[in-house]
Order: sequence, then C-alpha cells, then structure tokens
Amino acid sequence: MTLMDTEHKNTAGELLKQSRLRQRLSITECAKRTHIATRYIEALEDQKWSELPSESHRLGFLRLYSRFLGVSADEVVALYQENAAVSSEVAASHGSQPKSEPIESISHTRSDWSPNSMAQVIGLAIFLLILAWVIYHVVAPRLAEQNPMPWVRHHVSSQARLLAPKPSIVMQKVRLQAQASSWLRVTSRNQLLYEGILPASASKEWSGPGPYHFKIGNIHALSLFWNDQPVDLQAGARGAVNEIRIPPQ
Repeated sequence: MTLMDTEHKNTAGELLKQSRLRQRLSITECAKRTHIATRYIEALEDQKWSELPSESHRLGFLRLYSRFLGVSADEVVALYQENAAVSSEVAASHGSQPKSEPIESISHTRSDWSPNSMAQVIGLAIFLLILAWVIYHVVAPRLAEQNPMPWVRHHVSSQARLLAPKPSIVMQKVRLQAQASSWLRVTSRNQLLYEGILPASASKEWSGPGPYHFKIGNIHALSLFWNDQPVDLQAGARGAVNEIRIPPQ
C-alpha cells in the first residue's frame, strides 16, 4: 500500500468509498441493496455527519454499510469516533475565544444618542399611552354594545367544536433482514406474529399501529429497520440477546 493510499483511508468515509470503488459498485446500487437512502450513503462517504438524523443513525448506517462492503465495522466506527473527537476539539478551541466589539464602534454608538432622541422616545411613549386609553375607554365599550356577549360566547364555542383535532392512527413499518440464521420472536398487542428460526437471507415485514415487541437471539445476525431507518440492536443488549420495542416508550 502506498503512502497516498494510507492518507486516503485515514477517515471512515474514505475507507468506505475506496472499498465501494474497488468493487465497481455505484451509490445507487448500494442504496438499493442495503435499503439506505442515496443521500445518506453520500453523506457517509463525504463525512457530512450533520445530514444524518442522529448519532444512532450514523452508527447504524456505518455498521450496515461496512458489512455490505466487507469492511470491518469496528474499524470504520473507530475511525468515525476518532475524527469526530478531533472535530469537536477544533470547534471548541475556535469557540472559546470571546468576541469583543471594537472600541470605535462602541464609542460611535454612544455618540449617536442625543437629547433630541430621548425627547422623541418620550413623545412616542406618551402617544402610545393615550392611544391605549382611548381604545380601552372609548372603542372597547362601543364594540361591546354592537356585539352582545351571548353571541360572542356562542361564536367561540362553535369555532372550538369545528377546530377540535380528529384522532389519527400513526402506522409503524418494521422490517427484519437476516444475514445469518437467528431465533426470533415478534408480538404486537398480545398477538404472536412470528416465532422460530429466521434463516439467512430471509426477511420479514409488518405494518400497523404497533407497538411491536422483538426478542432476538443473535443481534449480530439480523438488521432491523423502523420506517426504513436502521435500529441499533446493540443498545441495551445482554450479550447477543436483546429485547426491543418499536416504537420505543
């Protein structure tokens, strides 16, 4: 490996990009086969982390994309965390320097204030007080005479009934993809949806109001997607076993 190759692979994005190019895969093809949106794959390779929804999505996409390209997911995540830590330190060093206003601009601002300006402010305040008094003591009583209170109450209550929100049911879409065989149990609303060994390369999909409860025997053999977004199966896992609720409480 040349020095140039080493420099190109010192970031998570470059490592993923070079691996994809060596396999002559397009971003569109990778997105279709991994079910990761094209814009997210481009963000991973270009290291535009702010374009990804959250930290859990970044880690989930990095691990899923690495496994697809045959790259070590642990190495890619380590590079991402290392680069993220360096970026945070640089940003903190730049943000620690206080910004001060030039002395010239401060003195110039203070010199613009004059007795005439204060008189104008006082005059405007007096005008607003008079206007408020007229509205409260003259305009408001006349409006009350023209609009009796019973009619007003009836109008408000009618509007409240018309604007009452209608209950809606949010549909949840979940999908499981098996890279290797794993035991799995899926329930929803006390109803058993699936229980058994999900073989390698098999997939299962459900949609409904939820919630869905998953008990997974081997989190390393499965990929879980909620509304087409990857779910981190390692969060809260006990060894290779984990129980997950979608949507989370």
